[in-house]
Amino acid sequence: MRRVCLFAAYDADGVVDDYVIDYVRELSRFADVYYLADSDMPESELEKLADITVEAWADRHGEYDFGSYKRLAERVGWERLETYDEMLLVNDSCYLLRPLDEVFSQMDSRACDWWGLQATKGIAANRAAAEALFRDPVPMDTVRDSLVDQFEAEPRYDFHVASYFLAYRNPVIRNPEFQKYLNAVSREGSKARVIRKYEFGLTRWLIQQGHPFDTFVQSLYPFHPVFSQWYFELLREGFPLLKRYLLAVNHYQVPRLVEWKKRILEFAPSANVDQIQRHLSRTTTEEQLNETLMIGTEQGIDDAPVPQRILSPAEFRLAEIRAPKHANWWVFPVCAFTENFSGNERAIFEQVKDDPSIRKIVLTRSKEVVADGANVTVARLESPEGQHLLMRAGVILIKHSISANVIYPVSPELHNIIQVWHGIPFKRIAYASEDFKHQLAWAANEHSQYRAVIASSQTDSLAMAASFHPLTIGQIWTTGLPRNDFILQDESRLPADMIDELAEIRRLAAGRRVVLFMPTFRNAQDDAYYRFSATELAWLDRWLRSNDLVLGVREHMADSARTYWTQLRDLPVIDLSDDNIVHPEMLYRVADVLVTDYSSTFIDFMLTNKPAISFAFDLDSYELERGGFYDLRTVFPGMIAEDFGQLTLALEGAIAGQIDLAYEYKRALFHEYGDANAASRVVARIGELARVRGLGKWRGERVA
Repeated sequence: MRRVCLFAAYDADGVVDDYVIDYVRELSRFADVYYLADSDMPESELEKLADITVEAWADRHGEYDFGSYKRLAERVGWERLETYDEMLLVNDSCYLLRPLDEVFSQMDSRACDWWGLQATKGIAANRAAAEALFRDPVPMDTVRDSLVDQFEAEPRYDFHVASYFLAYRNPVIRNPEFQKYLNAVSREGSKARVIRKYEFGLTRWLIQQGHPFDTFVQSLYPFHPVFSQWYFELLREGFPLLKRYLLAVNHYQVPRLVEWKKRILEFAPSANVDQIQRHLSRTTTEEQLNETLMIGTEQGIDDAPVPQRILSPAEFRLAEIRAPKHANWWVFPVCAFTENFSGNERAIFEQVKDDPSIRKIVLTRSKEVVADGANVTVARLESPEGQHLLMRAGVILIKHSISANVIYPVSPELHNIIQVWHGIPFKRIAYASEDFKHQLAWAANEHSQYRAVIASSQTDSLAMAASFHPLTIGQIWTTGLPRNDFILQDESRLPADMIDELAEIRRLAAGRRVVLFMPTFRNAQDDAYYRFSATELAWLDRWLRSNDLVLGVREHMADSARTYWTQLRDLPVIDLSDDNIVHPEMLYRVADVLVTDYSSTFIDFMLTNKPAISFAFDLDSYELERGGFYDLRTVFPGMIAEDFGQLTLALEGAIAGQIDLAYEYKRALFHEYGDANAASRVVARIGELARVRGLGKWRGERVA
């Protein structure tokens, strides 16, 4: 394919820089290059380009890049330009990081009339609206097929194929209206008018003229990806350029650009970062570079000593603003109620504990916690050290609320606060619960501080979106629950303390099969618990003994009165309370049958493929008072016993191996995955969030 390149440069000081020479040299491998600098450049500078351009000129005109393109087209002549298969319009606003072979190889194979490296939706004036519109990349096929026409209906047209690197093929080059459009470029009163008229305007006109387009980057990223955290995702995908403005101005305040060399070389190891540094140093003041590159960091403060006392809330807020934040520092607070290190946060910890690049900070309460691994710190939450580490951590994992789990007023604008929750809710929780009807303002404020909430399936994600209003479905990560990895993974891979718990449960069972009884919490003051009669207790005693069974009782952690244990303790029972067995996943592995009521434990237990029973003795009243997200009769994977007589039948059937015929279907409603990789998926999402979108949640953000 024969190509011509019209290269526009702006050189206020009249110098052809080394990076421009290298960029033009690379383009000359693929095209005949004509160069024009908007500058009073001396001939001696233009001579640097003599061997790699057909011709090079300097002409101060002040009409930006499109003014140079117009003049280049006039000097080359449209008659000559029409002999080429493709005309490139390229400017010097970018540093070249890698060869362009892949770009031209890919684009030569795509059928279109014109193309660019990437497309953009949104401008600074309506940034908030653009980011609210979509926060994840949209495939360009979808943009072309479904969205381009919709853009026309918006009050301000703000979609365009980025103009720093454009390619027009012969159908466009020969279009007399296109030639007329470029020939008519004139001086505008502001750069914003240039963008609207010649960047948005030309894209819109070409689409309206029916000229199909394509882009090297195969997704439309939110807003201006070459100026945001998304840039490094583009780079990972093979993007060949770096916008000078990102480093020199950083007008969208991408944090920690001070690490730009390391981050670029990770994905473009041949990039001449020293050449880029020299140009930046020559054209940008040291003060300005420090201001743009050091956003999100403060040199020296990280070496500050830990205070000798716990800071007050006001002091904490001030210190937190000044403290540097590290995306690879992850905080794991223990449970605010049991003070145990368990659940989803523990499973995530186990996934990364041996990764030295992530600093794991386990914040404890009064219970001692042993956490081994590489780069692990265990500290008391209520201590100067705990505060010191917390305010520097980029990622904070919570399972209740911010105030409950970390107690200090951490700012959501400075950290990525991830809600990993307890499990998969059956009962309505949080914003969807009647219990919160007098706390809706508090709940909305609390939830709006989370950058993400995890879920187990598409069905579960809808429940979580309803519960965590005002977050939207886009902020729910359907990864599976990390703690369920402990149910599914091979026993040899379990942490040592969990293997010890399995051994203890088996010791207590003493060879007997285990019927696990895990009821939900009820209000003891309302006498909402079931009261077994002497006859019923006698039946349970005979049944357990005659079948060589043992009843494992684990009541809800909030039931301090231990209402059921008090009634059942004279039977063949074992105490599987939170004080004895920290991790319920170990109970699911050992138990042969689960008996619950409305507890969502049945959802996790379905991963074992073993029988479950719901002893729903007050089902009608419970649905009226508390209610669930789902109809219990539809989703429960076993018999629902509404009185003790039905319970006896259900127990007999369960130990005989009777399984709900729809068990597999019901399990699939709640579990998107059947593997033991949920923790790895959550870890990947946390890393991607920090890498692509940075730390902290800007005030207008609703969707992660």
